[in-house]
Amino acid sequence: MPTPESKIQSELLPDSLVGHRRKKPSLKLVKRDSKAEQARADANRQQRLWEEALAVEAEDAKTSGNIGFVAKWLVHATLPYVQPKGDPPAWGRRSGNVSLVIQPGYVHKDVEKVDARGKKYTASELVCIGYPYGAYPRLILAWIATEVVKKRERELRLGTSLSEFMTSLGKDTISGGARGTITLLKNQMQRLFSANISVSNDPDAVQWRSDGFRIVDSASIETWWDPLSAAESMLWQSNLKLTERFYETIAQNPVPIDLRILKALSRSAMAMDIYCWLTYRNAIIERSIKVPWEGLQLQFGSNASKYKFRENFERNLKDVLGLYPQARVVADSSGLLLIPSPPSISKRTAG
Repeated sequence: MPTPESKIQSELLPDSLVGHRRKKPSLKLVKRDSKAEQARADANRQQRLWEEALAVEAEDAKTSGNIGFVAKWLVHATLPYVQPKGDPPAWGRRSGNVSLVIQPGYVHKDVEKVDARGKKYTASELVCIGYPYGAYPRLILAWIATEVVKKRERELRLGTSLSEFMTSLGKDTISGGARGTITLLKNQMQRLFSANISVSNDPDAVQWRSDGFRIVDSASIETWWDPLSAAESMLWQSNLKLTERFYETIAQNPVPIDLRILKALSRSAMAMDIYCWLTYRNAIIERSIKVPWEGLQLQFGSNASKYKFRENFERNLKDVLGLYPQARVVADSSGLLLIPSPPSISKRTAG
């Protein structure tokens, strides 16, 4: 005779399971297909670039209000793509006889230590803030240069809200957390505005010149809020006061660019650099010039082999030419041939 428990069980379970103990469902590990994921990511990136290329073709930068500028020194020698290993006291790149050297900022921090007897104690030490690297410093510097050319002022306001400033940098997605866009922006701004930068020519040259500068005299920046807080709706009081020397480096012959192209390429700092460099070179060359891979590797920087550098450069160059098809270049085993082409933005149009 069935027990009350078995009767309840028979009513709740399918016939095939009555009298049998339930088995836990087995968990199957699904192996990620990294190649397929990368292919999808590449397809999405190419779709976005294609859509941006159509927008650039449909309306010129001046009509759409997207003419921007970058400082000439940033075209000659570029910022790091990643944080230099080991926090070295100085880091640099060279392009021809022009050298860029960056010294990172330092700050006192309380560091927990252990003495010889194993007892913990706290000591104040100088800690490296780190180097500005990647897309954010480039976007920030382009924003600064564009504002300087438009307003001819050393003191700049960052906008009326955090979201407005992020949008002006081409970052429409605002997120918090350790890897969110707000944290990245804050970190790179601190690194950029704390660094000492010098740009100089060959020290053995007859007319040696070196320009050393910090970017800001002062910065009152309140961008560190939680974007979901009520503070987001308040007016900003955030501003930058540029150093006079840095202001001069921007005001003297800035390089005009299409901000839409720079922002569209911001997933790769190298692509951003290639675009700015190409439009600058096309504004000044009058005949075809061959630039060897060794020279490009010095300027754009890489510890990889010549083959790997060339592979990475050509991949980024393909994205650039998709948005800037007027640039005529030919890559071969010895280097990159630059054929006279119209700049992305002419100085006449920019003026």
